[in-house]
Amino acid sequence: MSTPRRIAIDAMGGDYGPSVAVPAALKSLTAHPELSLVLVGDVAEIEPYLRGLPDNLRERLEISHTAVSMENNSKPESVLRQFKDSSMYRAVTMVKDSTVDACVSAGNTGALLLTGRHLLKTIPGITKPAIIASIPAPASGARCLILDVGANVNANSEQLFEFAVMGSVLASSIHGIERPRIGLLNIGSEDYKGTKQIRVAAQLLEKTTALNYTGYVEGNEIFNGRVDVVVCDGFSGNITIKTSAGVVRIIEELLNQRSSKNWLTRLATVFASPLLSPLRAQINPARYNGASLLGLQGIIVKSHGNSQADGFFYAIEQAFKEVGDNVPDLIRLQMTAFLNSRTQIEPLLS
Repeated sequence: MSTPRRIAIDAMGGDYGPSVAVPAALKSLTAHPELSLVLVGDVAEIEPYLRGLPDNLRERLEISHTAVSMENNSKPESVLRQFKDSSMYRAVTMVKDSTVDACVSAGNTGALLLTGRHLLKTIPGITKPAIIASIPAPASGARCLILDVGANVNANSEQLFEFAVMGSVLASSIHGIERPRIGLLNIGSEDYKGTKQIRVAAQLLEKTTALNYTGYVEGNEIFNGRVDVVVCDGFSGNITIKTSAGVVRIIEELLNQRSSKNWLTRLATVFASPLLSPLRAQINPARYNGASLLGLQGIIVKSHGNSQADGFFYAIEQAFKEVGDNVPDLIRLQMTAFLNSRTQIEPLLS
C-alpha cells in the first residue's frame, strides 16, 4: 500500500481562486486514493464547489478557513507584515509545522518565496532557493528542467553550482534519470564565452565528478534533448520560459487560423487531426505547470497564476511526487556530500 500523503492547497491564490484550485484538488483526490488535502481559504467560496461530492472523497478533504488572501499586485514583502492570516501564509505554515507534507499555491510568486524562506529556511549548504520549471524537449520525447526561473535575478558561481545539484536531484528522483545531463545556459559553447560567474561555475561543475556536467548549452539547444537540466540565473531563466510559452501560443493561433481559413483547410484539418492532436498535447503548457521552490526545508510548488484546473492539477501532481521521494532530504544528503569534499573546489570560489 502506498504511503499516505497530505498536501495543503492555497485555494485563494492566483487569478481564479477556488474556481480552479478546488476542481484540480478533487481530480487529484480521485487519481490518488492515498492522498488527503487541506483547502486553505474562505469556506463560503470553497463549499459551492464541493456540493454532491462522494463521501469517499469528502472524508479525505479538509477546509482551513481564512477570508484573507494575498493579492497578486501586492508587494511581496507585505506578506510578512500584513498577510500572516492569508491562505498562502497559512498553507506554508502547515508545512513548517509538519501538519502537511507540502503545499501548492498559484499566488504571488515573490510573496510565496519570501514566506518559504522565512518559515522553512534553506537546506544547509544552499544559500538561496531556486524556482525550477519543466519544459518539453520534443526531440527526445522527454522533459528538460530549467532553474532558476525567477527567484534570483543575479546568481554567483557558487549559487549556480547549487542550482545544478538541486536540478540533478529532481531530475533523478522525479524523472528517473540515473545521471542527469547538466548544461550551463550561455551565449556560446567556447570556454571563454559568458560572464565570470558562468565560467567559474563551469570549473566547479567540471571538478565535481558526481555530477554529469556536459558543458555550455545555448538557447536554441534547450528543447533538443541534449541536456536534462539547464542551469542559469533567474533573469535569463524567466525570460526563457516566458518566451517559450509565447511561442507555443503563437503556434496554436497559427494552427487555428489556418484550419478555419476555408472549407478546404477545414477538411484537411479533419484528416490531419490524428497527427496534430499528439503535437498539441506534447507542447500544451498545462502539462508543464508546477514550478518547485527548491532549496527549502520543505516542499512548495508554485502553479502559474492564470492556469486553469488542468494546469493546477499538474502542480499538485508535482508536489505529490516530491513528497513520495522526499526531495528536500535528497538535496540535503547530496549537499552534505559536497560540503564534506569542499576543500577540493574551495580555491575556485576565491
